[in-house]
Amino acid sequence: MAELDRAMGPLRWREATAQTMKVAEALAEQGDVTCHTAKMYDPLPSGRDVLALQSNQRAHQYIRQTRDVVTKLHRLLLEISDEIRSSTRCKEALEKKLDHCRKDIHTNQQCAVKRQQRPKREKEYDGADSLLESEHLHLLDIKAQLEVQLYAVKDALQQLHDARMRMLANIQERSQVLPLSCLHGFEVGPRLPMGAKSKTTTGVHTRARSAPAVSFQKSSRDRGSVDSAGSRPGSRPGSSQPRTKASHERSVTFAGVDVSSVDPCTDEVSSGADFGTMALSNARKARRVAGKTISDTTTLQKASYAAVSNGLIQRAAETVTMKQLATLSEAETRAAEQRTRRWLDKQEMTQAYTMGPESYADVTTRERLDRPLIRTYQGHPGTDLPEARELVRNSSIMDSSMRQTQRSLGLLRLAKHKLEADRKDKYAAELVDCSVVRMRNRQANHRWVQTRPTPRPSAAGALGSMPPI
Repeated sequence: MAELDRAMGPLRWREATAQTMKVAEALAEQGDVTCHTAKMYDPLPSGRDVLALQSNQRAHQYIRQTRDVVTKLHRLLLEISDEIRSSTRCKEALEKKLDHCRKDIHTNQQCAVKRQQRPKREKEYDGADSLLESEHLHLLDIKAQLEVQLYAVKDALQQLHDARMRMLANIQERSQVLPLSCLHGFEVGPRLPMGAKSKTTTGVHTRARSAPAVSFQKSSRDRGSVDSAGSRPGSRPGSSQPRTKASHERSVTFAGVDVSSVDPCTDEVSSGADFGTMALSNARKARRVAGKTISDTTTLQKASYAAVSNGLIQRAAETVTMKQLATLSEAETRAAEQRTRRWLDKQEMTQAYTMGPESYADVTTRERLDRPLIRTYQGHPGTDLPEARELVRNSSIMDSSMRQTQRSLGLLRLAKHKLEADRKDKYAAELVDCSVVRMRNRQANHRWVQTRPTPRPSAAGALGSMPPI
């Protein structure tokens, strides 16, 4: 019996069997753990359908966000187009105002040249010339201001054009996925038999339709970290998921959508929108400044134009007044000349009477110095008479008076001729100034074509080739 209680098999044989049993037990436990882990992390049988649905959701969300970005870009494009139209009208107004300024400068030069046609006596520098020079300087300053604003508006228009081109390119590039936006209600996945319904699919699509089109507060990193299709939450121990490219992008937003190279709003779209906004701001600022410049220069130009016209009218009126006074003085001088001429005639007649006849044979007895009565009276000594001496003295006095009268008559004639020439010059200057005023009034509406620039006359103002009036 003692031998029966003792094991018959060898010890190594038993240890080998026990070792095999332990290994089997460990493998069984490891298999249970593996099955348990697989139950937690292995894909479900419906993983293919869930993967297709998740891909559809992400595509639909991307398309909606892209559509929202394209809508914002369209609105910005419309603002840019409206601003281009407004800036174009502003540019046309500036060009029209600049053309009017050039025409006013041409008119000013024509007035200065035309006033040089006045007679030499009337070419002295006066207030009208000063007003014309001041108007010329004001017009040059206005022209420079308008040219500066025109260049600024043209630069703004060029920026708007570039921004519009970039916006159109971005819209065209972003709109490449929009033709598929009408498919957001269709299921992409395995087909089901007619009348059959998938509870999982129906539930997912219901949530997708009821969700907002674009979630502006959701980060691109959150959207980029999508779990494996059909996998349970969590991660398998020891597994590592690759980081997406979106996780390295900077956190910048445009219209509430994050900016990234893989998001609906890319860096190019954001920079193009920023450039368009900056171009809009610059164009509006340039348009406001240009409008104020047009208003100010129009007021200054009209005031200067009216001042010069009024000055020329006043100068013409003064010329008319002086011409009338010269005419009156000429008439008085002519009357004085006629009176002096009549008095000279009387003096000549008196001198003739004083001198007597030219021939001695024509002298009567009563006019002779040796007439009988005087000859008888002079028979006694000391009876000399001053008749001859007085006749000689009176003749010399009359000669002197006649020479003085003739000199006065010559001076009166000279004064009359000067007054007549001055009156004619005043009349010619009046015609020139009136023609200048009429020309300015005729060209005030700027509805005429400028042929060629007129050379600005020098300060001396003498035009040798100009024929006298």
